[in-house]
Amino acid sequence: MTLKMMNERYRPDPSKQAQQAKLYAEWLADHEDELAERNSELERANQGKNAAYAAKHRAKLLNAIPTWADLSLVERLYTEAAASGMHVDHIYPLQGETVCGLHVANNLRLLTPLENLKKGNRVQDMPDAPAIEGVKQ
Repeated sequence: MTLKMMNERYRPDPSKQAQQAKLYAEWLADHEDELAERNSELERANQGKNAAYAAKHRAKLLNAIPTWADLSLVERLYTEAAASGMHVDHIYPLQGETVCGLHVANNLRLLTPLENLKKGNRVQDMPDAPAIEGVKQ
């Protein structure tokens, strides 16, 4: 069988594609509430992971993630923060006025939301944060 014959034989049928798209749209409409509930549950269950992913994305845009960074520790910290209602703070901000920090576990700590909002995008002297298991201080 030649390539041309194979292309003809397996070319998608536009009428079938339209029919499948219509059936899928109907299915989505019928299950809209169920899917929304499921997505909400997944969001709640993975709050920490989602926050870690978003922070990683922002840091990546700033080239603030070194190749040696252990991102599993970073993710664990964000998961812990989400579970306890705390904020993850960059000790040295990713975009500070005088210094730029990295998105690594050694540069992260948990703060209460109020403390983190007061600190803002500044380097601030604060008592040593509690040690994170597996992270050298």
